Amino acid sequence: MTMIVIENVDIFDGLSPEIMENHHVVIEQGRIKEISHREVRLPGASVISGQGKTLMPGLIDAHYHACLVQVSGYDLATIPPSLLYPAATNLLEASLRRGFTSVRDAGGADFGLAEATRTGIINGPRIFCSGRPLTQTGGHGDMRSRSHTEPCLCASHQGHMVAVVDGEDEIRKAVREEFRKGAHQIKIMLNGGISSETDPVWLCQFTDAEIRAAVDEANRRRSYVMAHVYQDRQIRKAVDLGIRTIEHGNFLTLDTAHYMTDKDVFLVPTLVTYKALRDKGRRFGFTDEQFRKLDEVSGAGLQSLENAVAAGIKTGFGTDLIGEMHVHQTEEFLIRKEVQSSFEILRSATSVNAEILNKTGELGVVAEGALADLLLVNGNPLEDISLLAGDSHNLSMVMKNGEIIS
Repeated sequence: MTMIVIENVDIFDGLSPEIMENHHVVIEQGRIKEISHREVRLPGASVISGQGKTLMPGLIDAHYHACLVQVSGYDLATIPPSLLYPAATNLLEASLRRGFTSVRDAGGADFGLAEATRTGIINGPRIFCSGRPLTQTGGHGDMRSRSHTEPCLCASHQGHMVAVVDGEDEIRKAVREEFRKGAHQIKIMLNGGISSETDPVWLCQFTDAEIRAAVDEANRRRSYVMAHVYQDRQIRKAVDLGIRTIEHGNFLTLDTAHYMTDKDVFLVPTLVTYKALRDKGRRFGFTDEQFRKLDEVSGAGLQSLENAVAAGIKTGFGTDLIGEMHVHQTEEFLIRKEVQSSFEILRSATSVNAEILNKTGELGVVAEGALADLLLVNGNPLEDISLLAGDSHNLSMVMKNGEIIS
């Protein structure tokens, strides 16, 4: 692997709002070897000029769906894996070109897809996969036909996207099974959702004992549980029962936000998905009832983020997009500008998300010893975060693991 020197570059390190001006960065064996204010001369090294540019950590999307693909003529219950994974590859490779060098897949991607990006078979971001999310019978993600009842085999089919489980024993077995198959963390559905038809958004799912069982099994594996949850009272219950990251959290009150901060629980809002679903939901077959649920949830999203910022919650960055909607991935930066500073947003998408992934110091930072997942931005994104929005024309370099991608 060739040694690389990036010269005369300003650095946003993912941690501080202060830019480190006119530095030199040495990259070797996939890691940042040295950051220096003095000029570096290394015979045989490949030299990149950073004049007028900002070096920053690769972006991390902490709520991503590689396998929620859109293929004409198929839905997620019928699409064969041989068709699904090439479509997922397209989504992953496009995300990497946008500067997302890591993603936490929130349901669908498996160990094999993560291995494909790790080994370079797929030129995409590194994947921290959740395997199949867990939902109760009739819960969010239970897409089985209403015309079938157990034990009809067609009704029990779960495919790759969700595991329908009920009771503590089934929960424990399902969690163990997802870890056996290579999951990095576990996702559980604690409220209804927009996309599935059988569960209203207000529905609180799983009993306390069932949630505790999932958390206990994840803790045994030195991992954690992320929870799809909207309603404030269910968020508070999730915090009480040991959930580590709250996904969405659109009805979060200020009081519960302070409680999350006290308990060191993360929030991962996903605001852009509501805009994308409003614009393109009809193409995905969304019904009037699903649009009604969408309006109910999306209207509360920004207020929830305001409450999180006011309470000092560690707030991550996620998008929750599906299919062709992934083109809107970077619009999350612009939506959050209404509530957060550019620094807060960038820290969410770098060092905070790295902490969520349990990769503090390795990902999400420009620091000696960290993995060389880096972006070279034309300009200063702390002054103009729109430099990261839209297509990737403001990225003069995307680097993953010390390798220049584009």
